[in-house]
Amino acid sequence: MNTKSFWWQAPEYFSRWRLFPRAFISMYIYLLYEVCTWFMALPEPNNAQAGLVSVVVGAGAAWFGLYVNSTSTKHDQPVAVPQQTGSMPTQISASTTTPTATPVAMAVNTTVEDADLPPPVRRI
Repeated sequence: MNTKSFWWQAPEYFSRWRLFPRAFISMYIYLLYEVCTWFMALPEPNNAQAGLVSVVVGAGAAWFGLYVNSTSTKHDQPVAVPQQTGSMPTQISASTTTPTATPVAMAVNTTVEDADLPPPVRRI
């Protein structure tokens, strides 16, 4: 079999470019838009219709989670991270000094309120 042919390499590109997940999420966005506009156009929606919208929105949350967490099958070689050895020093040497906190002057909000405005009215 010719491994350089389009038919041999196409599945790899479909996976790398994530064409099917992107197509499915695009179809879901269209479905969600149509369901929401249909539901808002109903004069008196009942519980069954509201349940349908709820299921479509809930399925979208699950579908979006799967889409975000999926990856292509082509992965680079893992990066080798060297193991760290040793430990942190437990004693502070005399040559090091610890920083001290200095007080910072806070700006005071000095806004002048207009005396021309009437006091707020509470309507209970």
